[in-house]
Amino acid sequence: MGDWKPLRRGCVVIAGLGLLIGACAPREPSVTALVEDRAQLLTATERASISGWHAALLAQYDIDYRVLTVDSADDLSAFAARSFEAAQVGQRSSAGRGLLLVVDAAGARVRLEVSRELEAVFVDSFVAFVEREQMAPFFAAGRIGDGIVATSELIAGRADAAIAGGELVGRAVEASSAGAGAETRTHANDGYVRPQATTAVDTRARLAPLDTVAAYVAAMAAHDASADLDLYTAETRQMLTGHVVTRAQMDNLVRTYRDCPAPRARIEGDVAVVDHPGESGSCAPWLLQRGADGRWRLDLVTMQRALRFDTFNRWQVAVPEALGDYAFAFER
Repeated sequence: MGDWKPLRRGCVVIAGLGLLIGACAPREPSVTALVEDRAQLLTATERASISGWHAALLAQYDIDYRVLTVDSADDLSAFAARSFEAAQVGQRSSAGRGLLLVVDAAGARVRLEVSRELEAVFVDSFVAFVEREQMAPFFAAGRIGDGIVATSELIAGRADAAIAGGELVGRAVEASSAGAGAETRTHANDGYVRPQATTAVDTRARLAPLDTVAAYVAAMAAHDASADLDLYTAETRQMLTGHVVTRAQMDNLVRTYRDCPAPRARIEGDVAVVDHPGESGSCAPWLLQRGADGRWRLDLVTMQRALRFDTFNRWQVAVPEALGDYAFAFER
């Protein structure tokens, strides 16, 4: 189960590790930093946050993952391949594992270039799915920095699964892109369209906490990203109105909780905590409130304030004081 101690420095996304970008600009950009924002699409805070994520990917998964934004590129695929080779992406990895995300601002396109060492893990279908279902919605909402961070999380999750399954076997090789990867037009700033349910799902709050959680997971499986579901508390509905929710995120949630141990509900007064005894840290607990109608609704606001996932995708209590009435379930 996740550790209930407050997070130590360095456990969460490592902010403040932004690397200096060289002032010289050769004809083919040299991606010497983890994040090189030539198109100036990112804020300083976003660059630092993304650099921290990518530093963590290198430290924990031995993946040299970099980002390059440019004003325009006529042939994005060829441009990405040349930039990959020129910058020797993968050189920082002891096993030659390299990924380069290129964002073409003018063309509203993205390309993820994959080294030979990672082709079996980040296959074209996975790359295309991440670009289409994860990055594109964030870019459409004009939240490019958030999209790159969210994409980094999915990449880290895929790497974690690959290591657990023995798919990543390190060996010292010279990193080289074999042209693997995929390219997607993102429709940047065209306006985020919230995913709609693909099948009819009953999203009414339930009379038991476990049933509400099960209904929520079913809604995510149906890709129902509506912010006004009855399954949410009023404060949660208000928060979600301003959030980008992607199909890739919902699919990832469903996969995660599908493999969790059997849940249990602990109730004290009008609050409940649903957790998964025996889980290894990937199955975060759910916090719920009972309304005046006796039905239980998800309190994602308090979850966001109190809980965090570290760069190993393990949950921890980051802000114990934010738990409030839910603290009873986290006492040792």
